[in-house]
Amino acid sequence: MNRRDSLKLLTLAASAGAFPGIALAHGARPIAIYDGRFAEGRAFARTIFRAHDCRHDAAALWFAHFAGKTRPDMVIVGLTSAADALVLADCARREGLGFRQDRTNRRHGPLVAWTIQAKGTA
Repeated sequence: MNRRDSLKLLTLAASAGAFPGIALAHGARPIAIYDGRFAEGRAFARTIFRAHDCRHDAAALWFAHFAGKTRPDMVIVGLTSAADALVLADCARREGLGFRQDRTNRRHGPLVAWTIQAKGTA
């Protein structure tokens, strides 16, 4: 994915009311991980077809749903606390995936936006 494609997708995501800047691979359907303790997290989850709440334990969620089950075309987007993002980034890197935090400086309350994808795309 090049910069131009990323900017088009960011514009589309912003106009659709999506929260983080998400760089999606062509044809990929993202999976969301969100912190359900916060209204911003719940609103973000409603914009994604498949979403998982990590409010109790992000690592347990990862190992239950993603460890050993990731595919090269899989895109996981998140809106979580910084601590949960750090845990999920470590889990993703152990699977050989790339982690990218959204650095557009948009406010999401106390939450941070991020994307996990195959390395080279995130």
